[in-house]
Amino acid sequence: MLPSSLVDLTLARINAPSNLHQSRHFQRSSRYLQSAALKLKPPKETSPAYYSRRNDKDISLKKRSRLEDGGLRVRPVRDSPKAISELSQRVRKLEEVAMEHQAVLDPPAYTEEQLLTIYEDLLSNPEVAPQTVETPVTEDESNEERDQSLLMQLDQRLVASVGSPNSSSESLSSMLRRMTRAHRSHEVQRQHEDVHQEAYLRTLDKVESLVLELDAIQVCGDKLSVSPGVLSFSDWEALMRVALRAEDLKSAQLASELMQKTGLDVTEEHVNTILEYFVERGDTVGFENNLKHYVQDIPTEQQRHLHVKAHLNATSSSTFPTSALSIVHSYENQAAPPPMKTYSKVIHHLLTVPHSTAQAQAWDLFSHMRYVSHPTPDAILYTQMIRACASYYTASRAADPERALDLWTEMCIDNNITPLAGTYNAIILACARSGRKVYVAEAFRLAKQMLDSSRDACGLPAYLPDILTFCALLEGAKRVGDLARVRWILAEMIGEKQRGAADVTVNEKAMMHVFHAYAAYQVPFKRSMALLVEEEAGDKEKEKDNGESEIALQEQQIDNTEALPPVPEARTPLFTHVPPQTHHEVLAEAEILFARILEETGAKVNYETFEDAFVPHPKFGQVQITVRLLNSYLSVHYKHNSLENARTLFWKVYEDLGVQRSARTYQEAMERCANPKRSERATALDFAKKLMDQWKASNMEVSREGEIAPARTIEKLHAAYIKILSLTDNLDQALDHVRSFVARYHPSSVRCSRQPQKPNYRSMRTSLVAARPLVRLSTETEVPDDGVPPLLTFSDLEVLHHRLVAANRGEAIGYIKYICKAYEWALRVRRDETMRARPMEPENKEALVSLD
Repeated sequence: MLPSSLVDLTLARINAPSNLHQSRHFQRSSRYLQSAALKLKPPKETSPAYYSRRNDKDISLKKRSRLEDGGLRVRPVRDSPKAISELSQRVRKLEEVAMEHQAVLDPPAYTEEQLLTIYEDLLSNPEVAPQTVETPVTEDESNEERDQSLLMQLDQRLVASVGSPNSSSESLSSMLRRMTRAHRSHEVQRQHEDVHQEAYLRTLDKVESLVLELDAIQVCGDKLSVSPGVLSFSDWEALMRVALRAEDLKSAQLASELMQKTGLDVTEEHVNTILEYFVERGDTVGFENNLKHYVQDIPTEQQRHLHVKAHLNATSSSTFPTSALSIVHSYENQAAPPPMKTYSKVIHHLLTVPHSTAQAQAWDLFSHMRYVSHPTPDAILYTQMIRACASYYTASRAADPERALDLWTEMCIDNNITPLAGTYNAIILACARSGRKVYVAEAFRLAKQMLDSSRDACGLPAYLPDILTFCALLEGAKRVGDLARVRWILAEMIGEKQRGAADVTVNEKAMMHVFHAYAAYQVPFKRSMALLVEEEAGDKEKEKDNGESEIALQEQQIDNTEALPPVPEARTPLFTHVPPQTHHEVLAEAEILFARILEETGAKVNYETFEDAFVPHPKFGQVQITVRLLNSYLSVHYKHNSLENARTLFWKVYEDLGVQRSARTYQEAMERCANPKRSERATALDFAKKLMDQWKASNMEVSREGEIAPARTIEKLHAAYIKILSLTDNLDQALDHVRSFVARYHPSSVRCSRQPQKPNYRSMRTSLVAARPLVRLSTETEVPDDGVPPLLTFSDLEVLHHRLVAANRGEAIGYIKYICKAYEWALRVRRDETMRARPMEPENKEALVSLD
């Protein structure tokens, strides 16, 4: 809406005597600005000459005549010169303000292409940082070819450099050359004498000859006329790299010595090039000898990192890196802590050790690093620790999603660190592996955030899901029994692969999760839930005959184990948007998936395949037939099929596919036998006895080297066997098996297998300086004991105890109670000894300043 001052000024200028010659159009505009509707008649003559002939009297008479015709009367306007000047000033101020705002708000003129380029630059995603702890640097062929070409040029250039001095200097130089070559290995000398010797050896020989001749000239007192700088820094670096690539360490060391003789200082890059040779081979003695030779003061950050890395490479991945940890703490005591990537590599090694103590030590080292050297971790180290929350110390320990979410919030919100794609995969896995619905839902929310949070101008996400993302989501869905979501995720994986995603391939781990989801699925329909409706006699008998025939047909199809799948309707696609409603439909879908895997992987097995239900494009060709995949496939039959059919498939599928059974294979089959229906107990007993005989024949339990199978797997298998013997009233056999188990794993072994002293790096004493973490995140009570041998508790022998009570066998009941209490007492003593265990004395007591 126009300002009132602007309207008043306009009307004043129109009604002024100097403006009465204006056209009737401006007069009509002024009345429209005041919202006055006037009924005007068009003039007969509208030319400017017509208005110029009118005087003021005629104009006033004309106005009066128009008002008499019924027009609206206009309010009088201030037409004094003073009012007009004030209004003019206001309008000029408004125009100035409008010009200023217009200059600020008007954008510069850009073309559509330029605007699109600016938009893409603003919304472009940053480059993805490396997600590994330390990406191994692989030399390209171009670098190797460049080094070779540089050495060839040096070879040609040095031909003219090695001249022919006088006889005295020549004889002296030849003598010095022979003395120097006497210290080199016989193998290198033979390579020098060979006609087809390497280019770097020829170059090194010529440089050595030139340096010796220059030294001989200095000895004779002649003045040097040649600069001692024979080669440049890049030439020496290429010479060392080529020598080390050929695993000729002595030539590389000779090159560094000749470099010093020519007047050039050996830089850190040259020293690190030689030290990396020992790091790759895990030669800690050679590394430390060369480090003392080339470095006199405290090593640099990169050299400290290489020192720790050499000790890690010399340690097996399943062994605690004691020497590497001692090197890290020794550098800390010298006020020169290693860089953050060194801590990341040591923590990564600790997390790969299959022991709970190593896992706890990794968390303690993480907190110790933040206290001593690096308070803010980087994205790579945060990713490692969040991924560690998804793992667990033992098979019975669950993940820790609360700690993972705390680290995620600290990283992204508190420290404002951009997460990596691996960070999203780690936090999704930590939430999904917990098995709780609230955290599984949080995992799917984070997956949606991963795809939608950072998109560029074209709508492409910064973080593309890979096989790790899909496997984490599959694991979360299977743990809550959400088969519909599992089927949807599998379809998305197949769709991503068909769209050309290189990082998404249906593998053995993904299909293992899919089969586990089928095994954990609770079907909504049960035969006992069907309502019986009364009908007429004739229709009722007819429906009864049809129903009995259909039930008989279905039972016959379920019992048929020779054909896969066991339903004739499997030739039509069964994967609809509705999840399976019955056990029969679950088995049909699982059989179709397994048959498809066998068909596309080329497994030679006499199973029927149903090509009519498959599309010709391969989807499961990358799935490997492993024991884990077969175990998960059999778990579907353990849950939804009869025990007789599962037993037949157990003895068939492993032999036909040539896969050796594992300890978990026997455990799951034995646990299925321990939970049979009342009508299946005879079949379960026969199957369990054959399983136990096969288990003992495989010698998988104990060997001369020690236990092969996990202790918890062994005790679960024996407890399940004792349970099925008790359910079938074979009490004497069950007692005999308990006695044989106690003879092999006596309660005293549970108590005495613990070491009387714990390592010094696990000490909880407060100290200022120590070769161990000073700040810890784990206590003794939080670290589980992985060394407990197999044992039996009352829950394992509860069924046997009840059957013995029913049979009124008091002596056997007392024996069972004694065994349970003996194992319980041994565990209590083991715990007390662990809590009272004192740490071992450190090797270097002088380096420790304790507060105790």
